[in-house]
Amino acid sequence: MKRLLSILGAAALCAGLASACKQVPETPSPVPEHAVFSEGLIGDIHPDGWIEEFLRRQQTGMTGVPESMSYPYNTCLWAGNITRNPEEHGEDWWRYEQTAYYTDGLLRLGYLLDDEALISKGEAGIEYTFSHTDEEGRLPHSRFSYASMWPMSVFFRAVKAYCEVHGDGDIPQKLTDYYLDFSMKEFQHWRNIISIEGMLWAYGKTGNQELLDRAVTAWNAGKFGDLTPEACAADTIPSMHGVTFNEELKLPVLLYAYTGEERYLDLARNVIANMDRDELLPDGVNVSAEYLLGNDNIINSHETCDIADMTWTLGYFLMATGETGWADRIEKAVFNAAPGAITKDFRSLQYFSSVNQVIVTGNSNHNPYFHGTTWMAYRPTHETECCVGNVHRIMPNYVSRMWMRGRQGEVVAALYGPSSVDVVLPDGTPCHIVEDTDYPFGNEINFTFEPEKASKFAFSFRIPGWCENASVKINGKPYRKELSQGSFVTIERKFRPGDVITLSLEMEVEVESAGNQGLYVQRGPIVYSYPVPQTMTEDTKVYPRLNGKVPGDDSFKCWNITPAGPWNYAVVADGLTPEVTEKPLEGYPFDDENVNVKIRIPVRKIDWTLEENRYTPPLPAPDEVKALDGSEVEYIELVPYGSTELRVTVFPKL
Repeated sequence: MKRLLSILGAAALCAGLASACKQVPETPSPVPEHAVFSEGLIGDIHPDGWIEEFLRRQQTGMTGVPESMSYPYNTCLWAGNITRNPEEHGEDWWRYEQTAYYTDGLLRLGYLLDDEALISKGEAGIEYTFSHTDEEGRLPHSRFSYASMWPMSVFFRAVKAYCEVHGDGDIPQKLTDYYLDFSMKEFQHWRNIISIEGMLWAYGKTGNQELLDRAVTAWNAGKFGDLTPEACAADTIPSMHGVTFNEELKLPVLLYAYTGEERYLDLARNVIANMDRDELLPDGVNVSAEYLLGNDNIINSHETCDIADMTWTLGYFLMATGETGWADRIEKAVFNAAPGAITKDFRSLQYFSSVNQVIVTGNSNHNPYFHGTTWMAYRPTHETECCVGNVHRIMPNYVSRMWMRGRQGEVVAALYGPSSVDVVLPDGTPCHIVEDTDYPFGNEINFTFEPEKASKFAFSFRIPGWCENASVKINGKPYRKELSQGSFVTIERKFRPGDVITLSLEMEVEVESAGNQGLYVQRGPIVYSYPVPQTMTEDTKVYPRLNGKVPGDDSFKCWNITPAGPWNYAVVADGLTPEVTEKPLEGYPFDDENVNVKIRIPVRKIDWTLEENRYTPPLPAPDEVKALDGSEVEYIELVPYGSTELRVTVFPKL
């Protein structure tokens, strides 16, 4: 299996960390006592189809060419001390935060694609970190990590992936020593509290009760910032930094998973409900530009960081509860917001991304934060580097959690897409399972089972909440039991080599309201947008705010993208019946020429123009939407959100 091959291939790399590489798990890490599902299969998951192509483009794009992103990604990362750029802005620890984001995505991508160069680069930082303690036993980079625990909170997720592939060794104990070295006052300071994620993981490995006690005491004290227990119980969300919100949101659900106290889960559900009402955007991610601004203006954007952070946090909600809605939400964000924030070749990204953006240039940021700057442009270098690092995690994180295990050892297809997985069944039989599908660009999923011998076990799969009509066949014969919308279905039987379970998910077009601002179209987990005709020109300007950072590879470009055709459309709502055209998927689904599902809607042009000739305008007020004189009904085709750079997703209603 890939896990074992990776271990053998990494043997030489582990010389400096022999004790941390010696223990090889035969099964995934144990589930937190009160969680329904567990992760830990990254070493045995094999991406395929369009998801593999996404990862391959990431491999040849920014992830595989870190110099394209300039400082601090063109450094040793965590495998030594990163020299501070004299022109660097922000706190002294920032470069470790940003390179920790990148290391996590880099390493997970390497594991999923069996790329030894990426694996070596990512593992070097982990091995350095855990083999270079100081005289007092402290981990390196203490000048930064002890001033702020936040960079280590980020880096922990790369460490977690490493342990899932190689085994834990003494890493849990070294992390325990690290966490217990802080005073409670230090631990409760600002984002240091997010160390609870790693503390609880270490507690699950070592059983050190002090870790759990500290986590419970610190979070309940409510001294660490904005998303305190009191704030979680309130009817509104505090005005706070969006990334911090998404990171802190996982803490109560993790405390529930490790303690079983329903109060924590109730608080987590309450704050998510408030977010959905006040902050959630149609592409599945909350507003964060750079603070929570509210979704009452649909062009309020989110950071690309938030796509990674929100979907990771929702993964904990999924594992703790076993509820399908969290998986639905993860898919929506990953299939829409993620590709919508990057160019299709994974060679540039936006810092701020919006559901409606009809111009993205070096001076078109329409958000209040650094209004009129480069923050919405597609480019491999940005003024603040966090999104440049975090973008690498989104799809590798998703693939890492596509397959899970249940508490009774059942195999769980949690998140969908073309892939396969190697598992050891409860009776010890190795089994290879292939998920053959074009999902979400097709509605049929075929699971083919190849156990080494016939074996009885339980297999669970998901009926999404948006699917009213699903059907299942086992080896071509209909499955007659109930298939409830928004539920996990478990089939327990003796699986023989070559057995196939076929899941068909009916995808209906839904016209949704974005508050009272306008309408958007969704089919299954995909949101559809109008691809504004566009002109792309390379932006070679050196912006002073970027502290001298320019792409370090000539094949990576910064772009000015301007509209080259009309986009000022309002949807004709009376009797609206969108028309779907569909063809078999061939090639990468986000490339223009390969889009296989399009949706046709009636529109009329309205008076709606760029602000100051450089900014995407907000939607006109509903009572001000009027067709231009002489305009007639015409039809436009919508494509998947991720196929677009310039787009209109939410339309005024005529």
